Amino acid sequence: MVIMNIDELTEIFLHLPVQSFLRCRAVCKFWEDLIDSRPFKKLYNNVNKSDDTVYLKFSLSNGQIRVQHNKKALISEESDHFKGFTIGEVRLHGPVKGLICIECTNPEVPIAICNPFLGQLKFLPLISNPSCRIICSTVGVGFDEDYKVVQLFSCKKHLCLHAHVYSGRTNSWRELSGAVLDNLQLRYNSTIKSGCKNGYFAHWRVSRRIKRYECSGEILSFDMKNEVFKTIMVPADRICSKIFAEDEHSFLRFDIATPLYDSNLVGIYELKGKGSESRWNHVTNVDVPSLNYIPGSIDTCVFFEQHVYDYRARKFLSLLPKRYRIGFRIVEYRGSFVSLNA
Repeated sequence: MVIMNIDELTEIFLHLPVQSFLRCRAVCKFWEDLIDSRPFKKLYNNVNKSDDTVYLKFSLSNGQIRVQHNKKALISEESDHFKGFTIGEVRLHGPVKGLICIECTNPEVPIAICNPFLGQLKFLPLISNPSCRIICSTVGVGFDEDYKVVQLFSCKKHLCLHAHVYSGRTNSWRELSGAVLDNLQLRYNSTIKSGCKNGYFAHWRVSRRIKRYECSGEILSFDMKNEVFKTIMVPADRICSKIFAEDEHSFLRFDIATPLYDSNLVGIYELKGKGSESRWNHVTNVDVPSLNYIPGSIDTCVFFEQHVYDYRARKFLSLLPKRYRIGFRIVEYRGSFVSLNA
């Protein structure tokens, strides 16, 4: 039997995909203690660039949130916060650095954040807005040395968005202010799915009030490091659109014509660049059979009825994946050792 010292073993572990630790931690107590040690976790998060990906299944039943990889449960926890809700009333944001944010459609239910790889689930404190009339809310998760969660409230009383940021380091919320949030309101299902790996930015779809019954569409981006907002205009045509962020300065827009025009035609546009250099460029038009609703999304794909567009591979797939079913959510996941504990 070959016995390795701790330095040799650490070097080997640093080259493993993060999902492999699910098996390595079960080999013996010594390996488990090494992998779970704070110095090793910090070192692994700093040097490892693994693209190893798995698919996790989230389900919600009788107040129990369950996250599993294949048949193995990574998180299985019952909470009064989730009782009475179905998975259709829960939004998942992320993953960012291995963290996934769980938000209920009811703003009175606290936000939860989890690290499925470490089996951690944490509920964040509720935010009180006694002087506001909140009509809807949404969140974004990001990272700057430690994880952050941003929650936006659309306030009908003050005609603006209220923004709060939660820091994992301080375990508390604080309100952000900025004129860019005046006259902005959330749009339905407004969080923009992001393919950014570093998590330095979060994006939302919002609208700005121009006149009483007239609004303009915009992308609202939040810089997690500098904690500032910026907006990017979205063309106001007679269409429905879905937007995806490839990174902090690159977006894809899928435009669907109204039924009065070519109802099955999807226009794909790309935005690259910063500031005055950014502009939407037409990529292509795709005729999608039997299209009659705004597309949904999961990870890197946009669904148009039974047709699936993979916006990372830039191609259409022929059929809806079998793993997409009502009753649970599938998340493309890369694990990490980022802990939710202080």
